[in-house]
Amino acid sequence: MAQLGQLIISVANIIIAVILGVIASYIGVWLFAKSTRHLDDWGEVRRGNTGMGIVMGAIIIGIAIILKPAIDLPLTVEVERPFLVLLGEIIGIAVGLVLAVSAIVFSVGMFDRLVGDIDELSELQRGNMAVAVIMAAVILAISLLISGAVASIIRWFTIVLAA
Repeated sequence: MAQLGQLIISVANIIIAVILGVIASYIGVWLFAKSTRHLDDWGEVRRGNTGMGIVMGAIIIGIAIILKPAIDLPLTVEVERPFLVLLGEIIGIAVGLVLAVSAIVFSVGMFDRLVGDIDELSELQRGNMAVAVIMAAVILAISLLISGAVASIIRWFTIVLAA
């Protein structure tokens, strides 16, 4: 029975990863677009602004980096209540998604304020690739730095519900 529980969790993880990955990517890009009110982010992408595409792509990859540990939960043969493990994982991922998007939007805003001399969003709108690469690096660095903490939060939800 425990091996069947592992199989159920593994298959469900694939489904959860695909569905939540698309939703998380959409929410992340949507929130970034909302935080850059004076820019038409998708309009910039449609007109071929590679810099904007790099930054939006970094947001998607950053969210994936942060949420990946949730899908990599260790499975043991003692899993007796796979549905509670999955419920804990889903709740943890939802919380992780909020933390991921918040951290990315906050870090981009904070970086913008710290740099001060450069209006990054205007530079992005002009297609400044150097600014795009730096913003993408900030997004990915923050994602790497907080992924461990978010993974701990997600595991906590899984452990509490599976206990």
